[in-house]
Amino acid sequence: MRGSTRKVTKAQLEKTLTKGLRLRTPVFDLEVLPGGKISGSVVSDTFAGMKDSVRQKRIWDLLEREYGGDCTKRVGTLLAYTDAEWNVDLAER
Repeated sequence: MRGSTRKVTKAQLEKTLTKGLRLRTPVFDLEVLPGGKISGSVVSDTFAGMKDSVRQKRIWDLLEREYGGDCTKRVGTLLAYTDAEWNVDLAER
């Protein structure tokens, strides 16, 4: 699918992120927005010890490699959390 303008499904995105980032026991909270973009959160302890900027760079570098430079037309905001960070966020809601 590299460089293609086809839509990306949630399942494809989850598989790409899991394999490409070598995520350990990932949990995804993704939604398809109007217009077809996928946005949400990726939770894995693989992100432990990484600054937010490093997490984002790893995600977007991978998406650009896999889906081409127009990946932002298909994927919106993706936030990366560790299990502990995610559980704290949920407790505060």
